[in-house]
This record gives sequence, structure tokens and C-alpha cells, in this order.
Amino acid sequence: MGSEGRKLICVVGATGNQGGSVARLFLAAGFRVRGLTRNSSSPAAIELASQGAELFEANLDDPSSLDQAFAGANVIFSVTDYWEPFFHPHCRKAAEAQGISYRRFAYDTEYRHGKNIADAAAKIASSLDANGFLVSTLSHAGKCSGGKFKELYHFDSKADVFPTYVEEHYPELAAKMSCIQTGFFYTSFNILPNSYFGKLPDGRIEMAFATVPTKTIPHFAPVDDMGPFTYAVWQMPPGKHYMAAGTNCTWPEFIETWSKVSGVPATYRQISPEEMIKATGEPQLGGEITDMFLYSSQPGYDGGMDVLQAEDIRKAGIDCPMTTWEEWAKRQDWGAILARLHGTA
Repeated sequence: MGSEGRKLICVVGATGNQGGSVARLFLAAGFRVRGLTRNSSSPAAIELASQGAELFEANLDDPSSLDQAFAGANVIFSVTDYWEPFFHPHCRKAAEAQGISYRRFAYDTEYRHGKNIADAAAKIASSLDANGFLVSTLSHAGKCSGGKFKELYHFDSKADVFPTYVEEHYPELAAKMSCIQTGFFYTSFNILPNSYFGKLPDGRIEMAFATVPTKTIPHFAPVDDMGPFTYAVWQMPPGKHYMAAGTNCTWPEFIETWSKVSGVPATYRQISPEEMIKATGEPQLGGEITDMFLYSSQPGYDGGMDVLQAEDIRKAGIDCPMTTWEEWAKRQDWGAILARLHGTA
């Protein structure tokens, strides 16, 4: 089939973890893939182009570039990023100049990016597939907690757009939207290594978070599974909420699996919010992260929403392969972590 006869998916963040996974899977499924990137000369962009994707330089702060990028799309995959502006040095200076926290500044940035994506997508809503607006998002912590968590910004910056802004402003686009929440990334230990794998004075290994040990948490491999999961969601009816997760387990079960794979005994301990903030070494990062772990206890990481998972999609007769935490962990080289724990790093 010529390119003219194939469906076109536009992938925001095509060189990132989630977008890259989506782009590769839809290429393999026979779609035309237009990958949006800020830098088409980056190694990741060049690699994606070599696999058959069309690259389109677009900036989420430039609405006109998104209008051009989405032209002719049958499907749009959207993903936005809170942490890139949060950690960017410019964010700290700009937040100070505005008299706000850089937690809030990163919220404003991600919200603006999401809004720009929605505005551009709405202009071509009529050409999208019935389930043609697939968005990566999270639950709304403020609403789902009854107002308890007012500053869990990296959740609400997504949910305030997807679905709230879209539903309030663009009913035609909302009717074609599916919201995909993502579980805790398997790779998050790279951000919080001492909290995931802390070495106690007596040599024991301890995972220490503020989440209650009995709460089941969704966990997810974004690079491996965002593409397959999104492709499966595209085959479902629109208007539903999903949780992308390869494993659902408590934190004690999570670390027990790691112990089984690595051969290193480790346990879980629930710690206070103050201890967790201190462990991150930075108050604003610590506050944002700790709120997430507290929210995961009550009402839960998914906010208590009615979300569909891979098994629900399979029940509809749609293939939805996912990677379990144990499968993923067995493929990793834990040498650097073990060297640090054994004092040889």
C-alpha cells in the first residue's frame, strides 16, 4: 500500500520515552508516522527517521508549528513533560522573577503546552479517527483527593488539560479522546536511588517511601510498553480512561521481586513525609515527590478513578502485551547499583 493509503499518526515527543515507543510501534503496524521534535538533527531523531518516520520540527510554545504538524492527521498521540522545565535552570530564575515556586512554574509550562496541543488538535477534529486523540495524562490529584493535595502539580498540569480543558472547550475533540494514565516508571530508581535502594548502617538494603505498605501501585515500562498499549487503546471505543501498567503490586512486593532477581535481600519501610522530603535533598523536589507517594496511599495513584487496564483490553479481544516488573528487572544490569551498595562504586 502506498503512503497515500496509510493512516497518519502525529506523535508529540517522538524522540522521548513514551513518544518514541508509540512512534516505533505504529511504524511497525503500517502507519505513516510524523514525529514531532524540537531538534530533527538529534541522534534519537535521526534513528527514528532511519526507521521510516517523517520528522517535523515543532515547538509546543509555538501554536502555529503545531497547526502545521497536525495537518492531515488521522490520529494524534500527545504527551507533555513537567520535569523538563522543573529541572531546567531557566525555570528557577523565571519562577523567582514571577514570585512563584518552580513547582508552580513547571505546572504553568506543562499546562500551556497541553493547551496548545489541544487547541491545534481541535482544528482538525473532524479528520481524526473515531478514537483518534490519544493522550498521556494522570489523575487530577486536587479533585480526586477532595482538595487535600493542592500542589501535586505534575499530576494536575496534565489532568487540567486532558481531559478537563478539552471537555470544556472542544466537545467534538473530547468525543474522540482516550486518556492514558501511566504507572510508576520502572526506571524511577534512577531519580531516587537512595530511596529505592538505601544502604543502612548495618549493611541491610531498604526501600523507604511515604506510601502505606498495603496499597497496590501500578508500575510500568514506558519504552517497552507505551507503544503497544497505545496501539491497543486506539482499537478500543473512544471516551475511556486507562492505566498503563505491566505490574500491579505493593512496594514491599516490588522490592521483594528485585531481591529475587538481584540476589540481594531488601525490605520496605514506610517513612514520614518529613523523612522523605529530607531524603531527596531539595525541598521543592521533595515536596512534589512526597505528595505523589502520599496520594498513592489515599485515594490511590489513579485517584480512585474507574480505569481500564491491559486485561480489560484483552477481554475485548484486542492484543495488549505488557512487560512485568520481574521480566524487566531480569533484563537489567544491576552492576552499578550493586557496586554502590557493596561500597565498590
